[in-house]
Amino acid sequence: MSLSGILDSFAAALPITAAADTAAPVRITARRGARPVYLATIWRNRRRPLLVLTPRPEDSRRLHDQLLTYLGEDAPVYHLPEPEVLPFERLAVDSRTVNQRLTALSALATALAPDDSADRPAPPLVVASAAAALRLTLPPSLLSGSGFGSDAAAFTRLRVGQRIPRVEELLTAWVHLGYRNEPLVESPGSFSQRGGIIDLYPPQCEYPWRLELWGDEVDTLRPFDPYTQRSLPIDQIGDAAAVSVIPAREQLPGLADRAAVEQRIAAIDFARCPNATRERVEDELVELFANPNIETLSFYNGLLNRSSLLDCLPPDALLVLDRPDQIETEARDLEEKFSRMRASREGRGELPRNFPSPYLTWDELADCLAQRQETVHLEGWLDAA
Repeated sequence: MSLSGILDSFAAALPITAAADTAAPVRITARRGARPVYLATIWRNRRRPLLVLTPRPEDSRRLHDQLLTYLGEDAPVYHLPEPEVLPFERLAVDSRTVNQRLTALSALATALAPDDSADRPAPPLVVASAAAALRLTLPPSLLSGSGFGSDAAAFTRLRVGQRIPRVEELLTAWVHLGYRNEPLVESPGSFSQRGGIIDLYPPQCEYPWRLELWGDEVDTLRPFDPYTQRSLPIDQIGDAAAVSVIPAREQLPGLADRAAVEQRIAAIDFARCPNATRERVEDELVELFANPNIETLSFYNGLLNRSSLLDCLPPDALLVLDRPDQIETEARDLEEKFSRMRASREGRGELPRNFPSPYLTWDELADCLAQRQETVHLEGWLDAA
């Protein structure tokens, strides 16, 4: 159940319901409880992508839940979480966090990519904290599936009637996108093949999908239960017109700009590191490209990724900054914290100097924010006083 009927009462009161003719930010002052109503109304009336940045992670989670209450659980409202792993830690990011991030980022990047198809998804509404926005990520071309050039649709868009003349090339492309080849598909980010049957579990999907080939043509495309491995009833899910294959990992060594990566590797300074640290990093750099599923991929995020959340935002999208001053304060605090962590690890010889950071600085993010043509500053009553 949604509260979408309430939104009609707010539409006429909003200062922005269509494209703005000025680059100056539109300012809206609202009580905390009214903010999700304003944002839901703006998104519903404009029917264009909307990105909302909040100061803290708990702000973004709460706002995301509130927006679903007003727009409905089926609305394309996404939460972009921040990884719980701190910079320069050799820990794997929780798979659920990875799937949420990839789903939200891909929704924006797909809206950015040109697509005149009838089954183009509705424009997304994405909510992210300052920490999530600072994190470097994949380029939009890979997140949208257009990074494979003329063959992009064949690898990243599956539909009934589609011809797949070279199945091995399709499966290899999925491996490069971070998917794991498993005997059974039971979790997001995996696929399997048994003769003319191919199972795939994209991170954004509630259920995995099964393709049955008739020769080189996709004969059926159905969701199935990952626990029983049986197809779901048509009256429960229904056949899909198409299934998008988005990346299954946020670090894709096989699709990274290898020349740029090599330049960053050459700049790394091991002078203050003990031999054990140097050997470990050098061994992992070799393994990075030989085995792209290693657990320390997040540690090398800054080495492989140099794009930001704002790069994925379409030109016609609206950017909303929820309490801009607090966003800046939070971002600068995080930057200072990350700087102290880097200095501490470098001082102990655990991290080489010039090791690429997985995050933007606040100044870099602020430059990206300043380039947006349509921006709304959402303030509270006390903030505007």
